[in-house]
Amino acid sequence: MNTNNPSSQKNVSVTTYLLVSIVSLVAAAGIGYYYLHYMKQGGSEKMDDRVFYLVLVLFGMAASALIFGIMNSYASLKGIQANVTYKLTGPVVGVVLTVLGGFMIPKVTSDQMLTVMVFDQDKRPVKRGNVTLSFPHYQREAAINEMGMVVFPEIPYDQLRNDIIINVVSDGYIPITKDTLLANFDLVKLTLEQAKIIRIEGTVKDAADRPIRDVDITVDGTPYATKTTNEGSFQIPLPDYHFGDRITVVTSHPLYEDKEKNFNIQSGEIDKIEFVLNPLPITNSKHKRK
Repeated sequence: MNTNNPSSQKNVSVTTYLLVSIVSLVAAAGIGYYYLHYMKQGGSEKMDDRVFYLVLVLFGMAASALIFGIMNSYASLKGIQANVTYKLTGPVVGVVLTVLGGFMIPKVTSDQMLTVMVFDQDKRPVKRGNVTLSFPHYQREAAINEMGMVVFPEIPYDQLRNDIIINVVSDGYIPITKDTLLANFDLVKLTLEQAKIIRIEGTVKDAADRPIRDVDITVDGTPYATKTTNEGSFQIPLPDYHFGDRITVVTSHPLYEDKEKNFNIQSGEIDKIEFVLNPLPITNSKHKRK
């Protein structure tokens, strides 16, 4: 028996190429169905770029094998010698489909969460204020929580690698503006510098709720002082103080008893301080501090 029969070899080649074509067609259809049915419809889960391109490459390989099998099956049936064109058409088509798919097929993505942490110069969380994100086409704002954190949910994934502006404003701190490129959705850490001047303000009145003017208001142990206005109000700027410092505010007036109040500096302003002074007895010429 002649095992080198050209007709027998031809049938084997056709069968092999047809089998390659069928398997490749099934693989391409399966990959396409998987992408459309599971990935594209699974909008609640982020599709990683690596997974997307893996699917794309597998589809390109399946399409390449399909074209390769069809071309060589045709050549075998027609008795045509498979040349370079027949051998390379499949791989070339696969490469072209893969490259074009990277540009044309939309990747399945979902909204992301961006977290901003705000610290002071001593690396302690800043527990108040607001953070504003300005994207090319919209703006988001949220308050800083007790952990010094601001969480922005549902940031569109297509904002990745866009320029954004982050503004942070907090009482007692110097506002900052950060213009940056959003390369990923990793935690953003920002540091605020404390404002150079703390302000204290309030009013002085008597028991009948009448304002007292010309009362000396002094921050004990410092040169910072002022007098109350006709409305009984006062304001004193305190440079070079920091959050956590403790101060004592003292009143003094020849017709009223002295009083003092202690405060811990926790913000850039200590306001709504209220002193109610009692008049001195007419026979008592000395002040008593209470």
